[in-house]
Amino acid sequence: MNLSASLYIIGNGFDRYHGIPSDYRDFGHYLAAVDRDTYSEVEAYFDVDNGFWSQFEQQLARFDTDAAIDYASQFLMSYGDNDWSDSGHHDYMYELDRVVKAISRTLQERFAQWVRQLPIPSLSSCSTEPLPLDPSALYLNFNYTQTLQSTYGISGSQILHIHGKASDPSDRLILGHGWKRTASDSLNHGVDMSKADIRVVEGNEIVDSYFSATFKPTAQIIAHNQTFFSNLRAIRQIYVMGHSLAEVDAPYFAEIITNIDPSVVRWMISYHCNPTDAQAEFSKFGIDMSLAGFAMLGDAHQWVPQF
Repeated sequence: MNLSASLYIIGNGFDRYHGIPSDYRDFGHYLAAVDRDTYSEVEAYFDVDNGFWSQFEQQLARFDTDAAIDYASQFLMSYGDNDWSDSGHHDYMYELDRVVKAISRTLQERFAQWVRQLPIPSLSSCSTEPLPLDPSALYLNFNYTQTLQSTYGISGSQILHIHGKASDPSDRLILGHGWKRTASDSLNHGVDMSKADIRVVEGNEIVDSYFSATFKPTAQIIAHNQTFFSNLRAIRQIYVMGHSLAEVDAPYFAEIITNIDPSVVRWMISYHCNPTDAQAEFSKFGIDMSLAGFAMLGDAHQWVPQF
């Protein structure tokens, strides 16, 4: 990968700008249409209000474990019950495992299927003004799609799909929350194992496994892609296009800042409706705000490369 003076950080707003129905809310509609059972499990164990899909990845950390355990407890028959039989020993764990698989593995599989069927437009078919992208720049792409390659002709050698590439059917598309749980967060923390019902203990382990299965391993991803980040030392201009600067992705920005000279690099950050939120999120990175500009993606003249 060549050294470049410019880095583009691409988020979902970039695809939305080009008319691609790639919002998490769009995924919610897709899931409800193709797999109503899994959608119902999501509704049962998450607070699916108006803001749920807009913060989908963060919401994955808010699995209502109490609701899942309460549901499965109807299958936790006492060993002394007149209707008890050995055949029912695993019913409680089975139900918890079914729920956890639905909202982790199956949900992730449906997400990947949805991403891979998204339509990618040609530049001539876009109703919005083309963006003046630098084909020699580096691109850190948080999207899974091929919009940069297919719509703008950017070489794949210039692009890092940090969370997976939809065009590669063997590539795992990474989706997840940023809550790294500790041992004290385990449902079995403090449980007296000598007195506990083994079915409850195993059920707790199943529920705990949900959080690791849906955790986004950001540190591992950064380490795996260290060559890309170490090649940022020549960067003098960073364009953030369509990325919300969400907390779950903050470690990537921290890694970028570690590998550039933050005292000289100029930033241009897009915002959707009002710059206030983008300014507030960007200020958390500790960069001199005089080095940052903010513009809507539609203001194409603001995005003309400076180097």
